[in-house]
Amino acid sequence: MRRLLLPLIVLLSGLAAACASNGRLPQSPLTAALGRKVGLIAYVGLDGNVYTIDQGGGHQSMLTDDAHPMENGVARFYQFPTWSAHDNRLAFIGREVHEDGTLESTVFATDADGEIPIQIFASDEQHPIYLYWSPTAQWVSILTSSPGSELLAMQLAAADGSDTSIVDTGPQPFFWDWSPQGMEVMTHVGGEAALNPDGARLSRLQVDPELREIGLGIAPTRFQAPAYSPDGEYILLAGDGGGGQQQLMLTDANGVLQNTLIDYEGTVAFAWSPKGKVAAVLDGDPNSELIIGQLSFMDLREPTAPVTIETDADQVFGFFWAPNGKKLAYFVLVQASAAGDGGETGSDTPVYLLELHVADAKSGDTKRIWVFRPTQSFLDFLVYFGQYQRSTTIWSPDSNYLVIPAFSSSDAQGLAIVPASGNFEPRFLIEAGLGFWSWE
Repeated sequence: MRRLLLPLIVLLSGLAAACASNGRLPQSPLTAALGRKVGLIAYVGLDGNVYTIDQGGGHQSMLTDDAHPMENGVARFYQFPTWSAHDNRLAFIGREVHEDGTLESTVFATDADGEIPIQIFASDEQHPIYLYWSPTAQWVSILTSSPGSELLAMQLAAADGSDTSIVDTGPQPFFWDWSPQGMEVMTHVGGEAALNPDGARLSRLQVDPELREIGLGIAPTRFQAPAYSPDGEYILLAGDGGGGQQQLMLTDANGVLQNTLIDYEGTVAFAWSPKGKVAAVLDGDPNSELIIGQLSFMDLREPTAPVTIETDADQVFGFFWAPNGKKLAYFVLVQASAAGDGGETGSDTPVYLLELHVADAKSGDTKRIWVFRPTQSFLDFLVYFGQYQRSTTIWSPDSNYLVIPAFSSSDAQGLAIVPASGNFEPRFLIEAGLGFWSWE
């Protein structure tokens, strides 16, 4: 995966302070203690261990306790906590880095009670870089890379630790979405066909009861992960409609084209609403290497006659549906100033912040909620939000709050609990670099 193509992020304390007020009320300290708690938040602490906690700061559980910097020739840390949507089990990656530069990787998953982590994958040659639970939570799909190889591998690890197997390999990038109806995924491997005519492909991958790959015969264009509709009846993906024209396409569950939705020039990102047949679509700027562009909604209740709902959201850099399907959180990348213009750093490095907005999916109305300095981990995450939004969520299960990795006013790196209404100020929860809410 490519590293984020952004300069060093620097906080403008004056701007952040000005945006903090914005007509909002401070949260009462009693809110954290007495407010209704929904789900749990998984995060990696600054000590490198994995924790879970509720939004009020209670019920903290330490799932690992052995992370440490280099000692006796070995450093150990954990990454990428990922919840299952089925039963709130948690998977995460473990790393051991040795003094000689060698690396050992493991994947752990908690038991059915969500407590005791068991090892489900281990290798000193194949290193996990992404996790995504199957809909039934029986398997964890794992994307692995190997030193010296240009190929990535998609592997399945049984959640009880009983089995692992490689189900597909291909050139990077490698994206996929699980069918909600069973053991099948739609894969997008090798990027866009125009740049990789021999390696780029779109395929249905049946993994049970036997492994079988079925090519779609559609040349993929610039996008990340395909998206199954919540009922599994349709798939959104992007392909060449002829003559190199990039198109957002709607297919049936078998990948047969049903309708062409839009033509686009840059990169497109999209996601179905969790509760209906509306999709959010980001039409990316063709001049940007990142997925940044205009956001709209598309009503697909009549697939042959889609209705577009426009918004005023531009320069959007990542979005995530609320569980209730009524609203969507999105981020806008803001260049506040150049640090060299009177800044203390003496550098001409641009200064970036993120604006958090919430959009109404029915009307297209938008509201700015917060301006903040994101953690580097969160920025790296947003570069691949087209894939990560399939497997993780930053929304609380009741659709009332978001968990945002940001820097506090005291320059501490941590998780903020942000009311989606925008009526109350965000509340700093705990120091961490990245965190995700459970689906239930």
